Amino acid sequence: MAIKDFGTRRVRRSWTPLILSAVAVVGTLGAFAFTVADLARFEQENGVKRQPTPAQRARYAPVARAEWRQVRAHLEARLNQRSPLELGAVWATRTGQVCGLVNGRGSFGGLTAMARFYTVDQRPVFHRDVEHVAFQKAWFECRRDQYVMLHDGTMEPGFCGTELGKRRCFKVKNGVRVE
Repeated sequence: MAIKDFGTRRVRRSWTPLILSAVAVVGTLGAFAFTVADLARFEQENGVKRQPTPAQRARYAPVARAEWRQVRAHLEARLNQRSPLELGAVWATRTGQVCGLVNGRGSFGGLTAMARFYTVDQRPVFHRDVEHVAFQKAWFECRRDQYVMLHDGTMEPGFCGTELGKRRCFKVKNGVRVE
């Protein structure tokens, strides 16, 4: 490439720096485009799944309720308590898995906090039953696929999600109590 030096003489310059700069700019823009596309795909794959249509809900709800009756019997047997279970939100996923929160009694008879559970073959699985990462991954899948709601209730785990906790806990926003 020939470049004039203020119109007086011609200097021969190499194309290499221009080509390398162009490749760097195109590579950076391409990497940015692929990153944005990959991030969009990741968000779509891991976002909350679409709610069922009324026809789908009407078709699947009886099956989910029948599944819930069996799961509830296993849950009551597993927690082994005389008083009725205090349930938080309970729902069924598209795959037929039942997930939710339950407040049971501990081994000494005292109330525990709202504990998350999901089912495997209609048997409840709690956090202490499996490895932490496996439980969190399964719970994440449960949370993003609330297909049929079986019992309305709190989604807050811990003591403040219980009936007693609702009377004793209060909401705080920016350090100030909110009613």
